[in-house]
Amino acid sequence: MKIRSMGRLVTVGLGAVVALTVAATPAVADPSPVTEYRTLAATGSDTTQDVLNGLGNVITSGGNRVIASWDARGTATIKTKASGCTFNRPNGSGNGRRALRASNGEDLGGTHGGAGFWEGTNVQGCVDVARSSSYGGGETPSTTGNYTYIPFGVDALSLAVNQNGDLPFNMSFAQIQRVYKCFDSRIAGNPVQPRAIQAGSGTWEFWMTKMQINETEISLGDYPCLTTLPRVQEHDGTALTGNPTHVLPFSSGQFLAQSNTAAIQNLTGVTVADRRGPARPVGVSMPGQPVVQPIVGGVTNPNFGLRRDVYNVVPTAKLTDPLIASTFVGGSSSVCTATVDDGGSPRNVVQLFGFGLRTTTVDPLNAACGYSNLRFNS
Repeated sequence: MKIRSMGRLVTVGLGAVVALTVAATPAVADPSPVTEYRTLAATGSDTTQDVLNGLGNVITSGGNRVIASWDARGTATIKTKASGCTFNRPNGSGNGRRALRASNGEDLGGTHGGAGFWEGTNVQGCVDVARSSSYGGGETPSTTGNYTYIPFGVDALSLAVNQNGDLPFNMSFAQIQRVYKCFDSRIAGNPVQPRAIQAGSGTWEFWMTKMQINETEISLGDYPCLTTLPRVQEHDGTALTGNPTHVLPFSSGQFLAQSNTAAIQNLTGVTVADRRGPARPVGVSMPGQPVVQPIVGGVTNPNFGLRRDVYNVVPTAKLTDPLIASTFVGGSSSVCTATVDDGGSPRNVVQLFGFGLRTTTVDPLNAACGYSNLRFNS
């Protein structure tokens, strides 16, 4: 296989995205120190773990930090409250929401262990917020349910290719969908191998919905191209290293945050792991539309066809809690308005971490930051 020249890479690379590098430092993942439990414990999505770490470092009430956000990645158990609450780390949006439901006293069934149990551990009262990069109700919004999905950012989810391979940097949605349905094994004459994302990932839930596939069909062997290789952690472009034909979905917010690690470290104290590897998000043309890039001018493109809101999920019954309301609900909430001082100019924290900030509601699935009328029971 021919390898693109360095000149080619410079010409077509994401010129607006500057990769900043810093000396290796310990990753700021969980609250530091881990015994600083704060008031609201959040778990779940890999996509939004970094921005929640940043918001956790910035948002205070009475001089105390409010949000303790626990990363999706990692093998160590987490302890979210001063008493008890030591349990397995929920990895992904779906697992974060399940842990929240168990914390709320629900019985998740299966092997979890009964009412209030998450993976064999009683977690009642241990989780206050679930980070979620997908809406649990799919593409049908609801205004009723035990859990409220409060949007705080806009993300674009594109296909990432190995920039050193021969796959094109612009594709049609139909081409991508046919690859993920295992109908096609080539794009523009070049071989392509789609990769699946870890179970419980909101990114994978959203992607499957758009590709019109589901886990039941995958488990039944309907899409053999998705089971020939191990699943990968979402937004980890290093999986493409040495694999010029492999492709996987990648968040624009994560790609931008991983591209701007120095600024984020300097302004918020959060160390974002740069896992881009050779990944390059492609432009996508939706049916009847021209190609649109997921990142334009160094920011997430809100007009990208495969866009999604990202959420903080809380029990609907707790929307009246003054701290929950002031932190998450409405355009003037702490999450929507949090800023850091960037050389004398305020910089919105959500945008610093690569996500768009929507201020008007188009519909419940394309809503303004702090919108609180999107609900579901899981």
